[in-house]
Amino acid sequence: MSKHESMHESDYDVIIVGAGHNGLTAGVELVRSGYKVLVLEKTNWPGGQAATKELFPGFKHSVGAWALLIFREELIKYLEIDQHGFELIRPSSSFTVFGDEGDAPFIGYTDPIDLANHLVEDHGVEAMEAFNNLGSYFSVFKEMYDKYVDETPPPMEEIIAAAPDAETREALSKLCYGSAVEVMRKFFTEPGKFGTILGSLSASAIDGTHMGPFTKGSALSMSFHYCAGDTYDFKIPKGGIGTLSSSLQAVFEKYGGEVRFKAQVESFIVEDGAVTGVKMRDGDKLRANAIVSTLDAQSTFLRLCDRKQLPSDFVSSVEDIEYTNGYIQLHLTMKRLPTFTKQLEFVNGTEQSWLVAYIKSPEQLHRCWQQYQAGEVPDDPAVYCYFPSQLDPSLAPEGYHTCTIFSHYFPADIPKGKHNEMKELMVERVLGQIEKVVPDFRELIMDQVVFTQQYFEKTFGVTEGDFAMGLLHPGQMFGDRPVPGYADYLTPLANLYMAGGACHPGPGVTCLPGLGGARAVMSKLEPMSRPAASEVA
Repeated sequence: MSKHESMHESDYDVIIVGAGHNGLTAGVELVRSGYKVLVLEKTNWPGGQAATKELFPGFKHSVGAWALLIFREELIKYLEIDQHGFELIRPSSSFTVFGDEGDAPFIGYTDPIDLANHLVEDHGVEAMEAFNNLGSYFSVFKEMYDKYVDETPPPMEEIIAAAPDAETREALSKLCYGSAVEVMRKFFTEPGKFGTILGSLSASAIDGTHMGPFTKGSALSMSFHYCAGDTYDFKIPKGGIGTLSSSLQAVFEKYGGEVRFKAQVESFIVEDGAVTGVKMRDGDKLRANAIVSTLDAQSTFLRLCDRKQLPSDFVSSVEDIEYTNGYIQLHLTMKRLPTFTKQLEFVNGTEQSWLVAYIKSPEQLHRCWQQYQAGEVPDDPAVYCYFPSQLDPSLAPEGYHTCTIFSHYFPADIPKGKHNEMKELMVERVLGQIEKVVPDFRELIMDQVVFTQQYFEKTFGVTEGDFAMGLLHPGQMFGDRPVPGYADYLTPLANLYMAGGACHPGPGVTCLPGLGGARAVMSKLEPMSRPAASEVA
């Protein structure tokens, strides 16, 4: 049977599983090229783990991902989301990191001149020089990342081996396989100094990993976070992170795409080694010439596929992917913004108070990592505390505010029946950190809800609740993502593709895996013509 004949038998050209930002990005790219596309989503809202929800009447919270940390802004116009309600808010600083009284806070100013002045005035010329030299060192990684971001990369070891000189090879080896502290110590040479600067850098290194900042390989996550976007600063979409996906959905539907919510896929239909459609939980069967999964690799291949139809080596590689990632996200409604005291008194009435983080040093995070490995709640957790409604008043009723608190290292290995008890202890300790600078913080709280990795696993089917969909570890990036040999968005089954954060170039709210997956599909399906403007007016 010819491809042309089989298309007439199919309900759609392409079915995409998952209406997160990558699924909808893939959908936009495909429908604009003339393909008939259906997106299936198990929940009743777009955005997946980057959604905005009214958890309490009148208050909107970004659940899961909450900011665009490594987003490339040229995609705003390319994806046409600026025409459908998407607007980016960039504060003058990304964060204010504080430690103990007497420690100089580190302010992540987004303007390089403001940042340089802050480093010199509050931390000294030595700190500014070290920070700038570290930034120059990162440029080797950024050049390598930018080279492969839009194409199928080889494994990291091949990329490093092909570098033009010994100095570049050594730098890439350190930035990919070294520890974060090992890299920082090349420039910040004296232990015990500049704790909040190094603590902030270390926090980026442990984000999306099952590591501590002294663990070999943790430098890769730090390098990725500082190099993958235009800049590493915390931008939020007006209306919450979910407006990215709702805007993408509007573009997708404008071009004729279809989204079905509360539509759970039970399995892929496989015939003669090729995926020809999906079987739904309600028994319905839908056919397409290409199926795109935006789920993680274990969900895609071990849950929706019959592993007997996959190569045994491939199945073993998928089973071996590391996902373990423990964390806690606490959403609050507030009577008013807090008044900071002690070392943070200076942020009151300024934009620098919108996100404060207690991260006093790499050694603090190392101790948390040790306790986390032992299955214990950290006794001195690092904490991010941010007030999105301070930047975007549309998120809360007038006079009130939203607050979200995030902390790494909530235990992943929890004894049966102990989850709630350990969660409550973690919340108690996390709030205690904020009370160091806001003594009346709990008095300001009206409502609260707490999510751990278990919530995201149950709600979205994400393996082990890992928001990275495959941790940012050296063996799980570039040519090895999601598994070795499959960084091209293809799979061992014909007509089945991947296009989510589990794919190259990696996790985060970037839309890049969605674009890559869509383009892989388009390279295999017969070309379609782009719809005329009159068809989408």
